[in-house]
Order: sequence, then C-alpha cells, then structure tokens
Amino acid sequence: MALAHTIQIALPEFEAFLVLVSRIGGLLAALPVLSGRTVPMKVKIALVLVLGAALAPVIHLPAVSHDPLLLAAGLVGEMAIGLTIGLAVRLFFGALELAGEMIGVQMGFGVVQLFDPATAHQTPLVGQYFTLLASLVFLSLNAHMLAVATIVSSYEAIPAFGASLPSALGDDVVHLSQQMFTLGLKLAAPVLITILLLNILLAMLGRAVSQINVFVLSFPITIAGGLIVMGLAMPFTVSLLAGEIERLQMAIEALMKVLGHG
Repeated sequence: MALAHTIQIALPEFEAFLVLVSRIGGLLAALPVLSGRTVPMKVKIALVLVLGAALAPVIHLPAVSHDPLLLAAGLVGEMAIGLTIGLAVRLFFGALELAGEMIGVQMGFGVVQLFDPATAHQTPLVGQYFTLLASLVFLSLNAHMLAVATIVSSYEAIPAFGASLPSALGDDVVHLSQQMFTLGLKLAAPVLITILLLNILLAMLGRAVSQINVFVLSFPITIAGGLIVMGLAMPFTVSLLAGEIERLQMAIEALMKVLGHG
C-alpha cells in the first residue's frame, strides 16, 4: 500500500517534469551554440535535466492527462514549441553563413571549404569566421541566459498543451527569413562593395595594359582587399551583431505571443 501510494503521488510530478524537459529539450536542440556535435550528448541531456530541475519550482504546470496517447502527443507538441522558438536563433546564425558564403565567393574562397563538426557539413571559410564571431558576441552579452528566461516566459505566453498554429505564424516565419537575408547583406556589404570597385579598377587596368594577366592578378588583390575591409569593419560588425541579438529577443517574444494567442 505504501509503494502504491508513493507511486500515485510521484507519477503526476514525473509526468509534469517530462512536459517541462520536452519544451526545454526542443529549445536547446535548436540553439546553434549548444546543439552542435562538439557538445557531447551526455552534456546536452544533463543540461536539459538540470534546467528542468531548477525551473520546476518556478513554473506551474497544469494536471497532465493519464492517457498515454494524449500524453505522447502533448510531449511532441511541447518539443515542437521549443523548436519553433529556437528557429529564430537558428535563422540568425543562418544569416551569418549566408554573409560568409557571399563574401567567400567574391574573394575567391568559394573553392576553399572547412568541415564544420558542429553541423557535420562543409562550411564556407568566411562563414565559419562570422559564426565564431557571433558566438563570442552572443556569449559576451549573456544572451545564452536568454534561453532560460525564454523558457520561463514561454509558459506565461503558451500554457502547457495550449499552443495553437494560427495563420499569422507563417507570416512571422517569413518575416524572420527576410530579416536573415537583410542581416546577411548588411554584414557582406562593405566587402562586396570593395571587391566590386577592385574588379572595376582591374578591368580598366586590363584594358589599358593588355600585357597584364588580370585574371591571375585579381586573386591576391581581392583576397587582400577583402581581408583588410573585414578588419576595418570589425567595430561595425560587432555593433550590428549586438543590435541584432537584442532585436532577436523581441522577435522571440512576438513569436511566443502568436503561438499562445493565435
């Protein structure tokens, strides 16, 4: 009788804890800094469990259905909520890869690729640079604590098993994608403009002095020009990334409102 009474008391608490860690796990799975393959799976699971244990006394969860099918569907839905919220952060880092791809191709690094262990695919050389720079800015602004604050605030905006899929959600995702391309163009603009001017000058030089092999000469000049401009534009890049990370928080809050009240 004592064992049955203990199970009867502990089972609802365990089910509520599963709901909590499902949303936390979905959110952390979408964060580029923590979801990479460089972070061991045991560390990821431990982080999810520790965050769940730390936030369990703070977050009030409603009673969970005892129907296994409803519970499984609810856990999948909670994980989907975390993944959807983390999509905004994923698109932010996707903008950096886009900027690196554009800059790398124009500088002549299009053929040079680095194997990124975090994503398990080939990553542009300059894209890797921007990703590392954004990760440092992300951590220096304590934006990783945004994940913890987002988990707490998500239960205020989206109750457990209370998410909806309104038509406005698609518009918000499209808007986030537009911001991704805009950020990528802003990051790449100084280098792209410089390389365009260098190519025009090289074309004029090739027409004036036909003995010069402009094609061979263009590679070291565009690479050197691109690297110099990237170095000079470092303050602009860091301030732009810091501003976009702050704007990212507002985008996540708007996304949670749509999911909770759509």
